[in-house]
Amino acid sequence: MVKKITVIGGSGFVGTNLCRQLALKQQDFEILDLKMSNQFPKKCKTADVRDLETLRNTITGDVVVNLAAVHRDDVQDKTEYQRTNIDGAENIALVCDEKGIDKIVFTSTVAVYGFAEPGTAENGAINPFNEYGRTKFEAEAKLRQWHAQGDKSLIIVRPAVIFGEGNRGN
Repeated sequence: MVKKITVIGGSGFVGTNLCRQLALKQQDFEILDLKMSNQFPKKCKTADVRDLETLRNTITGDVVVNLAAVHRDDVQDKTEYQRTNIDGAENIALVCDEKGIDKIVFTSTVAVYGFAEPGTAENGAINPFNEYGRTKFEAEAKLRQWHAQGDKSLIIVRPAVIFGEGNRGN
């Protein structure tokens, strides 16, 4: 039974909508993010996936949902993709090991396929065309390594463009 879910990156569009659903189902959750949640400020703690100590001090759930990512097209410092998307995923996996958390849900992206043919399925060729797609696929690899180390549960989702009320990105 899941007692508490840690939603990393939970102050954004997807995280806020996920947390609304969790609240409706009366599921206990916490939000870890660089910015405070407007919707759930009492459930939110400031944390950064790039900072291992921050994660050690803030993750308290039984399941971790990782929504944190650098994903904008106007990122000037391209190393931010590496530090947040790949190193951040690796940091989360390390803290989950340390705390005995054996369930991670990771939000990746269809950008790992690049400019794929219509109808491309999950087993389609990986061919990212930008740093976002490349680093999300490398983050998937880090999490697959974590998953292979024992009796652990890993779910990777690769959404396409996400639309909805209040989404300023799309």
